Amino acid sequence: MKKKILAVVVASAAFMGLFASQPVQKQNVQAAKNTKTAKKTTKKAKAKQISVTYTLKDTTKAKNKQTLAKKTFKVKKGTSVFTVLKKAWKVNYTKSSYGVFITKIKGLGNEKKKLYWTYTVDGKMAKVAADKQKLTKNKSKVVFTLKQNVQAAKNTKTAKKTTK
Repeated sequence: MKKKILAVVVASAAFMGLFASQPVQKQNVQAAKNTKTAKKTTKKAKAKQISVTYTLKDTTKAKNKQTLAKKTFKVKKGTSVFTVLKKAWKVNYTKSSYGVFITKIKGLGNEKKKLYWTYTVDGKMAKVAADKQKLTKNKSKVVFTLKQNVQAAKNTKTAKKTTK
């Protein structure tokens, strides 16, 4: 009789253990799936991040382009050139229907002397305002160059000579 009771108790314990372990196994499987999903999401987020290097140059004081500053950023793919520029340095600008017109970066620029900022992305002169240009390529190089508008400066000198 004792053997029968013991056998029933052992069988009951084994039976209970079998069903009790099943939800834990399901939880472990679900946790593993969640971990894989989290890893995929992280990979996608990293894939959407790109590295961009910004350089500021000044061509107004020397014949060669003088590098004023250089910074590298990790940004979301599709971020505008202007958004990153504002994060990097203090920027003065005006808005128009065409987009932003950058008048000063780090306090450099002078409308009276016709000194203006232009920019290139990966060596190509921009065709749109900086707030309209999107960054889409990893390891892009954005170069802002302070230049003197030679024609405007000549017109200003001619106007001053004429008025004298």
